[in-house]
Amino acid sequence: MQKKAAVDEAVVAAARETIEQAKGVVMLVYSVDAEQAFTILRAASQDTNVKVREIATSVVAELPDLGITPDLESVREALEDLLFGTRADTPRK
Repeated sequence: MQKKAAVDEAVVAAARETIEQAKGVVMLVYSVDAEQAFTILRAASQDTNVKVREIATSVVAELPDLGITPDLESVREALEDLLFGTRADTPRK
């Protein structure tokens, strides 16, 4: 039982870490604070019917491909595509 609890804690910690990373991306792109960033992630989750941790995993995984440039507007558009489903590879349920 203790091993399962330890594994569960590790899974939860990893999910939290990924969500924090995604929040950082959203904070950068939208120039918002952490609370507002989580609100955006939660809105994307509700809009797409995908768990926040799955949205966060997609954001973090796709970050290198979003084309980080000095032009934050382009990055914002790419992130919105990923978050709100205008891309074919956006997670949906």
